Amino acid sequence: MSFKSGCILLLTFIVSQQQAIAQHVLNGKVQNAGKEPLIGATIIVKGTTSGTTTDIDGNFLLEIRNPQDTLQIRFQGYHTLEVLAGKESKRVFELEFDEEQSSLDEVVVVGFGTQKKLTVTGSVASISTREIQQVSTPSLSNAISGRMPGIVSRQSSGMPGSDAAQVFIRGVGTTGNRDPLILVDGIERNMNDINAQEVESFTILKDASATAVFGVRGANGVIMITTKKGTVGRPRITLRSETAMLSNLRMADYIDGHEYASLINEGLANVGRPLQFTEDELRKFADGSEPYLYPSVNWQDVVLKKHTSQHISNLSVSGGTDVIRYYTNVGYTHQDGVYKQDNLNDFNTNANMKRYNFRSNVDINLAKNLKIDLSLGGIIHHQNYPGNTSLDLFTAIKRTSPIDFPLMNPDGSLGGVPSYVGYHPYGIATQSGYMTYFRNTLQGTFGTAWDLSELITPGLSVGGRFAYDYYSFNQATRQKYFEVRRYQGVDENTGEEKYQLLREEQPMGYLPSNVANRAIYTEASVNYDRDFDGHHVTGMLLYNQRDYVNLMASNSIGNLPARRLGLAARVSYSYQNKYLLETNMGYNGSENFPKGKRFGFFPSVSAGWVISNEDFWNQDIVNSLKIRGSYGQVGNDQIGGDRFLFLTNVARVNNAYRFGDQQLGFPGFSESKIGNPDVTWEVSTKTNLGVDLELLSGKISLQLDGFTEKREGILMQRRTIPAIAGIPSSTIPYANLGKVDNKGFDALMEFKHTTSSGWYYSFRGNFTFARNKIVENDEPIPLYPYQNARGQAIPVSQPAGLVALGLFRDQEEIDNSPVQTFSSIVRPGDIKYKDINGDGVIDTYDRIFIGYPRLPEIMFGFGGTIAYKAVDVSVYFTGATRTSIYLYGAAMQPFINGLGADNITREYYDNRWTPDNMDARYPAVRDASSPNNFQESTLWQRDASYLRLRNVEVGYNFQPRVLERLRINGIRAFVNGVNLFTWDKLNFIDPESDNGTGGYPIQRILNAGVQFTF
Repeated sequence: MSFKSGCILLLTFIVSQQQAIAQHVLNGKVQNAGKEPLIGATIIVKGTTSGTTTDIDGNFLLEIRNPQDTLQIRFQGYHTLEVLAGKESKRVFELEFDEEQSSLDEVVVVGFGTQKKLTVTGSVASISTREIQQVSTPSLSNAISGRMPGIVSRQSSGMPGSDAAQVFIRGVGTTGNRDPLILVDGIERNMNDINAQEVESFTILKDASATAVFGVRGANGVIMITTKKGTVGRPRITLRSETAMLSNLRMADYIDGHEYASLINEGLANVGRPLQFTEDELRKFADGSEPYLYPSVNWQDVVLKKHTSQHISNLSVSGGTDVIRYYTNVGYTHQDGVYKQDNLNDFNTNANMKRYNFRSNVDINLAKNLKIDLSLGGIIHHQNYPGNTSLDLFTAIKRTSPIDFPLMNPDGSLGGVPSYVGYHPYGIATQSGYMTYFRNTLQGTFGTAWDLSELITPGLSVGGRFAYDYYSFNQATRQKYFEVRRYQGVDENTGEEKYQLLREEQPMGYLPSNVANRAIYTEASVNYDRDFDGHHVTGMLLYNQRDYVNLMASNSIGNLPARRLGLAARVSYSYQNKYLLETNMGYNGSENFPKGKRFGFFPSVSAGWVISNEDFWNQDIVNSLKIRGSYGQVGNDQIGGDRFLFLTNVARVNNAYRFGDQQLGFPGFSESKIGNPDVTWEVSTKTNLGVDLELLSGKISLQLDGFTEKREGILMQRRTIPAIAGIPSSTIPYANLGKVDNKGFDALMEFKHTTSSGWYYSFRGNFTFARNKIVENDEPIPLYPYQNARGQAIPVSQPAGLVALGLFRDQEEIDNSPVQTFSSIVRPGDIKYKDINGDGVIDTYDRIFIGYPRLPEIMFGFGGTIAYKAVDVSVYFTGATRTSIYLYGAAMQPFINGLGADNITREYYDNRWTPDNMDARYPAVRDASSPNNFQESTLWQRDASYLRLRNVEVGYNFQPRVLERLRINGIRAFVNGVNLFTWDKLNFIDPESDNGTGGYPIQRILNAGVQFTF
């Protein structure tokens, strides 16, 4: 045989072996009868470990070794399909919907486990990860605003690194800590550190039945987040990258120098004083002919940019076999601020946040019945800010008028005046140095689950979990004082510029600050889940403990471990998925309370009736109907105050005791804190009634819940101890005296349908109403009952003030009205108040509760999706009502800090009282602070209700013929926007702003991105 012939034979043998190993690669797609892609469907070669899962478009690639192999294609809620692999390289597989099994198999996350949705009797709500990903934000709390029934939230700032929204479940039920318990993969962690791409499920637990297992941590509700895990199949790589342009959503506009100087003259004229500025000087403010002596500076435009940018990228790899499955994600988030910078600086003074995320979840089957999982997470934050805080900067913008001083003097130095040295907004933003924050979080979790069904009895299993979290924070403040000079014009004799040095420049300082803590969590559980001829019984008994240490505490008490341990139990029973009964309990406590009072028992009971599973029920229209109810108690040990409130602290004091005729001071001892031996946690008693309904084969679903809550034992400092008792206000003891009632309802409605022609459309709407009232707050009983929050259904944080009847038009109206005691002289244009008690005098006894709290009592959202073939469009609106904002302080109340002090908003300027505008919105300007006009009243309180176009997304999924050429499983391109339009009654600041005139603005986001799946 020749060498050439031998090579040909060898090559033929190799090719034949390769063909035996992999006949071809199947490019498949899995969809339902409506042509919708089934994401995450599992495709396995029967009898082997070879398999994969579908991507976001339902596509997959799988090596076929033998055309006679059988493929098993599974997707939850659908009948399993078994087909021969065949020889075709491109195929579409259609799964048939299994309506009965789908409703039976669908599960939801609950406390310490999962349950079938059909048998859940507690109040639970969830949101899909697709909806979360439509909101391009570094903070997960911003993605759920207005999208879940039971969630009440408010975002007041858009500053990088501090833009998270406040989130509450079913409003407010206490005057103390209202934050819900947040669990990420079962461990107490910060949800705003997580990338949306890592989230597998997002669930909130609202009633006592759902939260009783958390005992002293369940009263404020629970947010449960699980991260993604690997699935059986080839490695699946997903790369998602998106870039956004951010712009300030809405900010107060300020008047210019000419208007400001004219307003000073107007204020003086209104009180009969000589004018400060001549017409010639007013002209100079207007035309800018002498900008250094007669400046007109818009400080907001000087300091803030109109636009900035944001970038978010994530790369994940997942896959595995029957033995080991893995999911790994790395993420990068970068958000710039809106502060302008001085290019001459060698350092960055803009607000800036960079975050690096890493997560790895590995699941291993050590044996048929023994599994372990290991989760590692790392989050690194690098944040940068000017040398002063955002509060300092925005306060300077509000306090510095446009005519105080020029942006820069003729010699390039920063201007100033003696009364506002250091208040130069541009100087604060660019010349005060910088601050850097480094925040690092390391998370590790190890878990195990052992199924003892074959070893002991069917349905029995045990599990355990151990988690270690470490957090460190380093702040380096490199602050400097910039030079401030006052320009005084040109010397007539020498022709030289004259300056007054108000402050010398000082070298940049260095002030470090460090925080570190660690938390160890341990859990062990026994679980039981078994069917007995239609009788389904489950049980759980779980022990857990948490040990938290502040590693950088400033004193020995603060460094002591904060420990919590307890038991949780659950027993549930259902008969033929018709009659449901469940009881949950938590028995746990904290070392923060005195001996004998450290542990509490928190039970709950719930029941449900799936009427649609009764034999008499006709499921043609209403195919699922369940009514459910729950009652129970939960606690809240986050009561505030110092640690160990049951202890009395005695401190040595110098010269505190005075004796003799000369009253000389002598050292001694005093109680710096009076302990309360009976201090304990808050107790919340909750009742919930709910209905779950599905119509038209699941096309329409409705969830409706009504709830009541009675919170008792709220910790507060005693308010009825008079000063004459001789106890300093700082040492008055705390006691569990407060009581608050909370009630309301929340609802969710969904509709989805796919037409025979391939159109898909859906609608989702939710509504939450939660109103609380103070029952007991230990305040002294006031002279007039209407000033007592108790017994009047007054909510927590309800503002109080005078009722404004308008503005006085003339002196005759003043003379015929009750005497207003806040100012010695009341003039036309001043606010007219209502005499509540009818005594002919307007004073503090005429204050009543006005408006609504800042946190909305009603929150809602609605929107939908339309899709056809490769294109989909989603739109979502959110809104809130029954909420008030109070417009007070500098910029809104002119010259509250003195004539010529403070900036003035155009909102006030254009709507103030003048003789030509007597039906104005705001009072006339005066020459100084006006005690009469600047009282808290309904005039300065505004309705902060709003409707916001929260999110719009347009996406395109590239067709398979394009992907085949690129050797890519899927490509999705998308554009979306966040906070696009707002309809409200304010129109000059954002309705979610804090009281006042706002701070760092919330951002409008225009985002574009692409996602590749390999």
